[in-house]
Amino acid sequence: MTILIICLLVSISQIYLAKAVVAVAMSREGKGYDNHHPRLQQSKWGGRAYGAHQNGFEAFPIFAIAILLNLIIEVDFYFAEILALSFVSLRFIYIYLYIADFSFARSTTWTLAFICNIGLYILPLVY
Repeated sequence: MTILIICLLVSISQIYLAKAVVAVAMSREGKGYDNHHPRLQQSKWGGRAYGAHQNGFEAFPIFAIAILLNLIIEVDFYFAEILALSFVSLRFIYIYLYIADFSFARSTTWTLAFICNIGLYILPLVY
């Protein structure tokens, strides 16, 4: 159970890890960080980091609900933990691939992470 909760916390932090990369990119654009119009300032790898940041907000609720569902139903945590750890690991890879602009690998990684999420929803059904 502890691993599932840690994965949930790591998944939250991944959203803001990507945002930290956005802030670094914005500060390196020559004019410094424009706090008046930050969304207009993003370009190149900073824009991709912003996309990874936004995607984190899209992926997190689905993952969080799956984790909470597994905790409430108390499924066999062994498989739930493998899926959760896989999801979190794939999301780290996804963020890197998004920022580095490896589009095909990024989409493949996203799909694998999504399959992990689906697996977390299937576990309570077969338990």
